[in-house]
Amino acid sequence: MEAFASRFTVIAWDAPGFGRSSDPLPATPSMTEYVDSLGDLLDDLIGLDSAIVLGHSLGGLIAQEFYREYPRRVRALILADTTRGGSDPYKRLRMIRTMTPDELARERVPKLLSRNASQELIDEAIAIMSEVRRTGYEFASLAMWKADTTGVLDNIDIPLLMIWGADDEITPPWSEWPSKARVEIIKDAGHLCYIEQPDIFNSIVMDFAKLI
Repeated sequence: MEAFASRFTVIAWDAPGFGRSSDPLPATPSMTEYVDSLGDLLDDLIGLDSAIVLGHSLGGLIAQEFYREYPRRVRALILADTTRGGSDPYKRLRMIRTMTPDELARERVPKLLSRNASQELIDEAIAIMSEVRRTGYEFASLAMWKADTTGVLDNIDIPLLMIWGADDEITPPWSEWPSKARVEIIKDAGHLCYIEQPDIFNSIVMDFAKLI
């Protein structure tokens, strides 16, 4: 937030089921819940018809779906360590339903970081992930499984930046990139590349965004 606030209006959004946002509606999980909520947020922010949209992991999938639904509301798209959807949710669901949030965080976090991550950084990531609510995490897992953004970026007509941690084993870099994408791979970083290498991540995003 601090890195970009002097140049941009920066909005950090808690998706339904995360942070201070309420849980998703008790319906069949899908990306529509997230897309509609993000659209409502932009509607409520008077004078904000479009935005540079940045999404990491689940957020990147939401960003792709939002671009598919509302292409004119996205001035540029930044995707980090994300997927096209379709990941198998069952192992994750078993963990969500049988482990406490703290146990789940301690199991998952080491897989989200590179082998070079310090213990201090690991502990910080565990503390953050321990705050994730079961309802929100379960909804997200099922929504991601059902999602499919194949082809959404093929003919994209806005600036597109894609960032990956070189050691990301959760959502590895795609084998094929959209032809118009600018792609950046960050060394010594896993899935949480923006946490492991924040200065590099911010610099990449800033260099891209200031040209929009």
